[in-house]
Parts: sequence; structure tokens; C-alpha cells
Amino acid sequence: MPILKLVFLFCFLVFLLRRWLLGHALFLAAVLGGLMQGLTPWQIGISFVNTLSNPQNLLLCCIILSILIFAHSLSKTGYIKRVIETYQGIFPWPQLNLMMLPSLIGLLPMPGGAIFSAPLVKSLGQPLKISSTRLALINYWFRHTWEYTWPLYPGLILAIHLGRLDLLNLILIDIPITLVAFSLGFVFFLKPVKGKMPKSNKNVLGFLKEIAPILVVILLTVCGELIFHFLPKEITIGLAVWIGIIWVWWRQKITWSQFLSILKDKTLLKVLYAVLAIFFFKQILTDSQIVLDTSKTLITYHVPLALITAGLPFLVGLIVGLTLAFVGSTFPLIFSLLEVAHVPILPYIMLAFCSGIVGVLLSPMHLCLVLSIEYFQVEFGKTYRQLYLPCALMLLGIVTWFAILRHLC
Repeated sequence: MPILKLVFLFCFLVFLLRRWLLGHALFLAAVLGGLMQGLTPWQIGISFVNTLSNPQNLLLCCIILSILIFAHSLSKTGYIKRVIETYQGIFPWPQLNLMMLPSLIGLLPMPGGAIFSAPLVKSLGQPLKISSTRLALINYWFRHTWEYTWPLYPGLILAIHLGRLDLLNLILIDIPITLVAFSLGFVFFLKPVKGKMPKSNKNVLGFLKEIAPILVVILLTVCGELIFHFLPKEITIGLAVWIGIIWVWWRQKITWSQFLSILKDKTLLKVLYAVLAIFFFKQILTDSQIVLDTSKTLITYHVPLALITAGLPFLVGLIVGLTLAFVGSTFPLIFSLLEVAHVPILPYIMLAFCSGIVGVLLSPMHLCLVLSIEYFQVEFGKTYRQLYLPCALMLLGIVTWFAILRHLC
């Protein structure tokens, strides 16, 4: 029965993801899936060659590498530190400052980015006598509020690539969820904060000048989508990111040692390997027809499509704690199910993507959660339990927005 094969393969993949690198796990799961469906080693090899020779796959790999180079350039040249320093004290309201500092770091899609904002959140929070547990939660939550819509996040780019979706449409449809995330973070973690900042630095122009590379990348990405809509979205995003990279290198007068440290960062190769493994896994699912067979079975047994769409990404995100992992392992199946069911794709992808991110937020494996807890030296259980209610309300908001979209579509 195809669905039992896929369930076994999926459980096997989740088991591997908890022990191996994402790339290793997906490659082995892809090979096993092909063999289970009767593909020969030669046919599996052909699928691998097709994966590597697909121009869109190669373009996306280049874009994700470019985004990581941009993030590392901002970090390793000290640029992002200057952005935060010029921001501090612009507003006299501690709630806004505590929200904005980790959110600014959240604009950079780098693993463990919460550790960058943690010292700044601590320096703002200690004079106000805010508990370390609350500071850890503020740092963690607002670090990820942009992930639902920010076009530099590899998970979002991978999702639109796998489904051949329009980037701007998906961003627009996800914006209400980002607003819900900011609102819930304020209510649960910032509302009890009282007092005012002791000093106010009004260097607004200096802050805008420092954050200009990030703003330029976003502006060029949006304009590129609108003006050069006839070009592949990967090209317009890639050009925008490289303009930002060159800007940072020029402004910072990057040294040879800094340049080498950026390019030698192991994260670049790990992410490239993981993305290629995702494409190989997707190719095997298609070539073996296991997804098509499973889709027919699920439709025959009337399994609610919304339940599958929300449940699979949430569970993988919860278990693994990586956005790329839940997108890469579940979205090929979800897109195939949606095609067979002939339903509007965007509401379901919003449901899948946002549910998966909530799963990642709740994951004990999430690096940012671990780093925040370690930095602020707080009890894991006490901190973790305070995520239950806001995450549950996030899911409620996502499901409600999905129901509205389905009614409108």
C-alpha cells in the first residue's frame, strides 16, 4: 500500500534527522524511497543526475549561498553590530526597543542568530529589572517574527521554488501571521515591562544609513519582481543580494582575512549540501510515483487535506527544529496532494509553512532556543513552558486565517 510505504519512509527520515545532518538523512531516505518503489540503482542515479542538471535547482542553490554570504558579511565585518549600536536609544520606550533589537537581528537568516541580540537585550533589560527568563523569551520570540514573510529566509525561497509560486503573493498572504506573531509576543512577553530608557539617542539618520544595505536588498527584490517579472525570480533575488554584499564589502573595506573567513564558513557547504539533498528527495518522490499513488489513496479515504497540510510540517518542525527540514521533507508531498485535489494552492501553503514555523518555534532542538537559554542561564523547563500558550494561539490564528482565505478563494 503506497501510503504505508510513505509513512514508513517519513518516520525513517524523522528518525535520521535527529541523529544526522539534514543532507545525509535526505539522501539516504531518497535512495530508500526509490528502492521501496522498485527503482533500480541505475534509475536512482539518473534521478540524481537530473537533480544536479536542473537549472532552477542550481539557481536556487546560488541564491541561498548568496544570502548566507550576505548574512556572514554583515556579521563578520562588524556591520550588524554597528546597526544595533546606532539603533539603541532611538526610542524612549523599553518595550519597543526590546522588540526591535532581536527583530533586527531576525532580518539575517543565520543559524543561532539569537546569540547576537542576546547581549543587547540583556543590557536593555537588566536596568529595568526584567527577569532573565523573560529576557530569554523576548530574545527568542522576536528573533523569529519575520520568518513567515521575510524574503531572505531560505525556507521561504525554497517553498516558492518547490511550488513555483509567486514570492510577493506568498509574502502578502503571510503578512497577517507576522502581525499576529508580533502582537502575541507583545502581550505575553512585553506588556508587563514598565519604565523608560535612561537616555535617548536620536541618531535616526545614522541608523537608517547603517541599515541601508538590508533595505536596498529588500527594495530591489520587490522592484525586481514587479519590473522584471519576465525573468526567473531567482535571478532578480540573486542580483539584489549581491548588490547588498558588494555594498557591505565596499563600506567596510573588507580585508582578505575577513573575505576568506566568510567563504570558508562551514555553514555554506552544509546548507548547499542540504538543499541539493532536498531536491534529490523531491526528484525521487516524483520519479518513483510514490507521491502520486499516496495522493490517490488519501483522496479515496477522504483524509482532510487541511489536516495533512498543517500536521506534517508542524510535526517535522517540532521534532527537528529546522525550517529547511520541514519544507524540504514535506512540501513535495503537499504540493502533489494539492495538485491532485485541484484546490487553491496559496491558502494551503500558508497553512503548511506557518504551521511548520510554529513547530520549529516549539522544538527543543531549535538552536536559537538553546542558545538563548544558555546565555541568560535560565531553567529550560520553566522557559519552554511559557511558549505553549502563545504558540497555541499562533496556530489558532493560522487556522482562522486559512478558513477566511478558503472562503474568499
